[in-house]
Amino acid sequence: MKRLILICAMALLLPLACKAQLWSVQTNVLGWAALGTINAEVGMSVAQHFSIVAGGCYNPWEFQTHDPDAIVRNQHANAYLGVRYWPWYVNSGFWIAAKAQYMDSFSNTGIWRKALKEGRKGIGGGLSAGYTFMLSKHFNIEAGIGGWAGVFQEYGFYSSPEKNFVREEGKKTFIYPDQLSLSFVYLF
Repeated sequence: MKRLILICAMALLLPLACKAQLWSVQTNVLGWAALGTINAEVGMSVAQHFSIVAGGCYNPWEFQTHDPDAIVRNQHANAYLGVRYWPWYVNSGFWIAAKAQYMDSFSNTGIWRKALKEGRKGIGGGLSAGYTFMLSKHFNIEAGIGGWAGVFQEYGFYSSPEKNFVREEGKKTFIYPDQLSLSFVYLF
């Protein structure tokens, strides 16, 4: 077990010694538009065609509407670690990605339906693809789409935010669209 941890640590730290490394930081504008979801991703080039990424998002807000019984929220907290493959060169053109993701919790109600969906301790994996437009040496714009699948240890689907009628409770496997992104990327 100690050897496995040492090998993983060396594999992650080896690119730090490379002179040709390239780091990126990005945020998804569409995420911010989804009721103020705070999000960020950090990427590191590890080879000409591969980069590793780590990121997450957080939304703690709840909004009241003109109807006092209607609550609109898209609350969630999640983090992920993944790898991207770039057919041409890192941070340019098309890419496909795979990631492992953990969602601490989510709670959704909507404008058109008062039903409440909640989940806790979700773990799974995801796939995504997109295209990166190079604007300058340090700035890119990126568009992507993706989804993830896994299991929630605790899940509930209720008829209203007050949890009046239980439609479904317990452990749940899922497949969800996860990523619709239009991101600003800074490279250094």
